[in-house]
Amino acid sequence: MSYYRGAFGGNIAFSYLKKNAPVTMGIIIINLCIFILSLLLGIHQWTILKGGMAPIDYVLFSGEYWRFLTSMFIHDDLLHVGFNMVILMHAGGFIEPRMGSKGFLVFYLVAGLLVSFFTGLLSSGLSIGASGALFAVLGYILFFELQARKRGMATYSMIVPLVAVNIVFTLLIPNISTVGHLSGLAVGYLYAFLKWRKLLLMK
Repeated sequence: MSYYRGAFGGNIAFSYLKKNAPVTMGIIIINLCIFILSLLLGIHQWTILKGGMAPIDYVLFSGEYWRFLTSMFIHDDLLHVGFNMVILMHAGGFIEPRMGSKGFLVFYLVAGLLVSFFTGLLSSGLSIGASGALFAVLGYILFFELQARKRGMATYSMIVPLVAVNIVFTLLIPNISTVGHLSGLAVGYLYAFLKWRKLLLMK
C-alpha cells in the first residue's frame, strides 16, 4: 500500500482511511452528500435556513433542537465544504486510528454539539459547517503536539502553523464564525488536557 503522509503525520491513502478511519470517511461522505443533494434538489438555501444553528433563544422557543446536530453537516458553498473535508481527512486520518473509531465518533459529535451550543448562545445569526467540530479535533492534536515538543520530540506536524493561520483568518475575515472556531479549539484542547492528566495520574 502506498504511503501518503498527512499534514499531521499518519497515512491518508484511501485504502488506509477505509480500514483504519471509517468514521472519518463516513463523516466526509455525509457532508458531501448533503451538500450535493441539496444543490441537485434545489433546496440548498432551505437546508441552511432549516438546519443551521440559530440563536439559542429561538431554538428553545421553537423546539427545533435538531439544529444542534444538523448545523455540523451543512455548508454554504463548494470552497467551504471542500476546505473543511480536506482538513478533516488529514486530522481524522491521524487521530481516529489513535483514539479508536468509537472514541473519535463520540469526541467529534460531543464537541460539535458543544460548539453549536456556544454559537447559539453567543451569536446572533445562523451558523453552519463542520469547522466547529473540526477545530476541536485540531485543538486536540495541538495539545499533544506541544507536549511532544516540550519533550524534544520531532513530529514534523503542520498543526501549529495551520492553527495559527486559521485563527488569523477567523479574526479577520467576515462571515466566519469566530465563536464556533475558537470554542471548538478550546473544547478540543481542554479535552486533550484532561485526557493527558488522567494518563499521568494512572502512572
